Amino acid sequence: MQERIAALRLSKPLQGEIDDLVRALNAADGKESVEREGEMQIAFILALEKTKKMRPADIEALYMMFDDAVQERLANL
Repeated sequence: MQERIAALRLSKPLQGEIDDLVRALNAADGKESVEREGEMQIAFILALEKTKKMRPADIEALYMMFDDAVQERLANL
């Protein structure tokens, strides 16, 4: 997932926030925790979309990356 995120060429502050979301998802230790992290990720991406801080294609890519990561974590529980 980190490689896919790096390909988006995000600003350092934005990259840091996304890295924090990835770490929190990886640290989640149960279905409810993983789902809660997924909801936080969606809210974060929605805020980026509303402020137009990223191109629409990059926003869509982030939605897909985080959804894939959440689904993978849930499957591995």
